[in-house]
Amino acid sequence: MKAKQLRLENKRYASNEELIALYKKSNNINIRNKLIINNIGLVYAAARKRMKAPTCFTLDDLVQEGVIGMIKGIERFDPTRDTRFSTYVYYWIIQQMDRALMNNGYMIRLPAYIYEKVSSVSTAENNCIEQYQKIDLKTLCDETNITEQEYNLINYYKKTYYNFASLNTMITLDSDENYVELQDYIPSPEISMENIIILESLKEELKKILTTLAPREKEILELRFGLNGNEPLTLEAIGDKYDLTRERIRQIENKALKTIKRLNLKTGLKDYLLEY
Repeated sequence: MKAKQLRLENKRYASNEELIALYKKSNNINIRNKLIINNIGLVYAAARKRMKAPTCFTLDDLVQEGVIGMIKGIERFDPTRDTRFSTYVYYWIIQQMDRALMNNGYMIRLPAYIYEKVSSVSTAENNCIEQYQKIDLKTLCDETNITEQEYNLINYYKKTYYNFASLNTMITLDSDENYVELQDYIPSPEISMENIIILESLKEELKKILTTLAPREKEILELRFGLNGNEPLTLEAIGDKYDLTRERIRQIENKALKTIKRLNLKTGLKDYLLEY
């Protein structure tokens, strides 16, 4: 019987249900691996969707997390219940990816409840755009159970945070193209004095992070990402300025970003996160 089970990977099965039933009976890793391969499209679909927002994770990073989530789902799946296998494991895939993003996916770490608020509002915005080709603020607020004032604050913070987070997205790509801003499909609400104060305070915290770097590292990041209000420069342009090769500038840039991550300078931002 065992010898037969070890050859199961060479046979094609008609459904996930047949494979999961066999796995639950035999606990054969080869069968589990076949389930993973058969459903890897779910992982890639979820990963690509999450790559639309700036993150320091690569697609491969998210796929790896998704496979971990799928394995958890396979182990917990109960074939006797009236639940579709693909629906069940997809929940575990996205849960694992989202938890990884919350914990390690951004240069500045968001608390889980803040991430969930931003995520739910972003989903509602996408739904509005698909259905109405614009953001209907009243409908969106009704769907997410927030006030317009709360929406403005969430959106304002999201844009500020994601623009900074997108710096790390640039590093994960082997490209000299200028970084791409998050597309703004959202109507510009009038910004309150309270929000202006929050933004200025957040900017000060970001400046503090940069002061932990060596002077040249700080200058290169500012030039690379246009942090002083100027246009971002390519690696080659910065190399010409410092009389260094393009690859040397890339090395300095990556070292600077790793230093920022290692220092764990996150506590100073807590006062500027949403408190509701």
